[in-house]
Amino acid sequence: MDSRIIENSVVQVNENGDIDWVGCLVQVSEVKSFGVQGWVQVPKSGKTFIRIKFSEIDYIGQAVMA
Repeated sequence: MDSRIIENSVVQVNENGDIDWVGCLVQVSEVKSFGVQGWVQVPKSGKTFIRIKFSEIDYIGQAVMA
């Protein structure tokens, strides 16, 4: 677990994650014991949510807009 990952952190799905999500930037909505729950904004469709393990993400930074 990366201690920098908190609510509104931005993480990127790495090569250990689901192939459909690799490279996606995810805004963290909740830190869980296994990893994070977060979302990706899809234009004209809204938020798409994902739950992902710590081993499948890399910390990018903090979101400016929550």
